[in-house]
Amino acid sequence: MLRTAPCDDNGGMSSDSEEALRAELSGLVDELERVLKRLDYWEPGPTQAVLRESIQPFSFDTLSFPQWLQWQFIPRMRSVLRGGAPLPGASAIYPYAEVCLEGASTDVSELLELIERVDSAITEHDGETLH
Repeated sequence: MLRTAPCDDNGGMSSDSEEALRAELSGLVDELERVLKRLDYWEPGPTQAVLRESIQPFSFDTLSFPQWLQWQFIPRMRSVLRGGAPLPGASAIYPYAEVCLEGASTDVSELLELIERVDSAITEHDGETLH
């Protein structure tokens, strides 16, 4: 089924729909933080690896996946959501998360489910104009 959002007069997503999407994503990002803390993946402060610059996707050459979520993804998403910047048109974090967390010593199913929900929420608005 194709999900369509109410459009404003300019053909974009209505402000109510955009606010609802931003609220949904904000809640998911907050829940990501809670789950990372519960799984003991949350770090109290940045490590040397966090401080190193990376040009690689997911900073895989300097950060573990949970570190990338904590130090890159969560702060960037919060900045975009609070600042009113345009949302990305698509998200595909889940496949990488699944590979990175394979064989984890703790049950990461809730974390993976949240990441999949973030991907879906972002990607479902693809093609709609957010402002």
